[in-house]
Amino acid sequence: MNCHRARPRPRPISTAPSCGSTAAARRTRRAPRAVFGPLANPELGLQRLDVGELVFAPGSPWMVARTTDTTVPEGHLFVAPAKALGAAAIRWRRVAGPADKITRLHLHGARLLVRSYAGAPRGRVLSLALPRGRLADARVLVPEPVRGVLQNFRPAGRVVDAEIREGFNTRVWRFAPGTAPGTDLAPDLPGSTFIVTDLDPARLEAWLSTSSWTDTSRILAAAPGAPLRDTGLRRNPLPEGTPPLEVSEVMVPSHDGVQVPLAIVHRRGFVRDGRNPTLLVGYGAYGFSFGAFFDPQRVAWLERGGVLAYVNVRGSGAFGDAWHRAGFKGTKPNTWKDGIAAARHLVDQGYASPATLGIWGTSAGGIFAGRAMTSAPELFAAAILDVGVLDAVRAEESANGITNISEFGSVRNADEFPAVLEMSTYHHIKPGTAYPAVLLVHGLNDPRVDSWHSAKAAAALQAASSSGRPVLLRLDAQAGHGVGSTAAQGFGKLADVYAFLLWQFGRLGAAP
Repeated sequence: MNCHRARPRPRPISTAPSCGSTAAARRTRRAPRAVFGPLANPELGLQRLDVGELVFAPGSPWMVARTTDTTVPEGHLFVAPAKALGAAAIRWRRVAGPADKITRLHLHGARLLVRSYAGAPRGRVLSLALPRGRLADARVLVPEPVRGVLQNFRPAGRVVDAEIREGFNTRVWRFAPGTAPGTDLAPDLPGSTFIVTDLDPARLEAWLSTSSWTDTSRILAAAPGAPLRDTGLRRNPLPEGTPPLEVSEVMVPSHDGVQVPLAIVHRRGFVRDGRNPTLLVGYGAYGFSFGAFFDPQRVAWLERGGVLAYVNVRGSGAFGDAWHRAGFKGTKPNTWKDGIAAARHLVDQGYASPATLGIWGTSAGGIFAGRAMTSAPELFAAAILDVGVLDAVRAEESANGITNISEFGSVRNADEFPAVLEMSTYHHIKPGTAYPAVLLVHGLNDPRVDSWHSAKAAAALQAASSSGRPVLLRLDAQAGHGVGSTAAQGFGKLADVYAFLLWQFGRLGAAP
């Protein structure tokens, strides 16, 4: 499920009056008031789930109000003069609605730039004049990519920098009005580049953060006509003892012949003999995709000869909106069937065997891992179900459940109920089945996926499995959905996960 960043704590406000200032403070002090929302603006027809935010930009006299339902970014857009905040009432003008499929926006002077995939499933950047411009008359600044997916963008003077994803890698391209297709700002640099935001929009020098499977991230400056320059703002040496690594990015045919992207990271020079501890990681919801990234926490797994495989199953956004919709509600079975295809590829190519293969899914990824495990239990030695959505039928009744109907469907909808039931791991646990070892991880204070998901699935698996392998429930009374966990909590959980997997793969010699 989607996560929110913690907000900084407000500074204490002194209530002690200063000499001569009390009367002036009374005249100027105003009570806070709502300026946008379902209750503040009933004339706009907003719904209860329309969560609002205001967007401002230096140098722009306008402000934009945007809504989402916290899981679906395509909401409503309204515009008003920023100076209207001082008026008794704000007259918001509607610019776009959910059908316009806008997922990102930038205020740029007197223009509003948006990333939309309406009529362009891989995304494009449009520009409309404020305040009276209409989306139907918007100018195309960055066209839909012929290949890849346009994810993010940044105006820079008269040009636009845009992130375009292809497979697991994202590149920053620069587009100028009226010119041929854009230019990669770092064409000779391997891996991914991303836009560093919060720069002056008039600044033509772009700052790019780098990312790859085998090296740590840097921040580079790309100025027109100049070589790339390391800003020195991010210096992350490889952790001591990191072995030489290599990665293979392949396309794997799924159950229906559709090619699914799979990235396989391992030590350089390892032998494909089927004996390597291998962990398949997937998610497949909300259009979220894995990209090439270096995580120092996985060195402990790789230095022991382990293999890490990341699969962008349908339900992710690896190839745009159509790929997301192909693992969504009624098409959700593609999510775990793609995962099963990736698992079989790892076995067929000698990376692992069913005795050394594990699968891991977190949050909505619990559907990916849980249903792959219950559909093909013979493929896996172990499964990690981490704060997972495991009882999709009852999930809607939880405090956070209603916000996920747009992604999974509703049990109250006769047309959607069969799909919800099909994706529910708990309801597909069958007595007398030889299930792999399972470690279910949850925090008792999880506000997004209630801990009873894991508790119910653990009890059902313990009663049903005939394999004799352990089914363990790891609960942390001081944890939630993972956001806000301390470093010690995160490291402790990962150590338990790695130890559990190596134990079940026969690499520890004894129970941890």
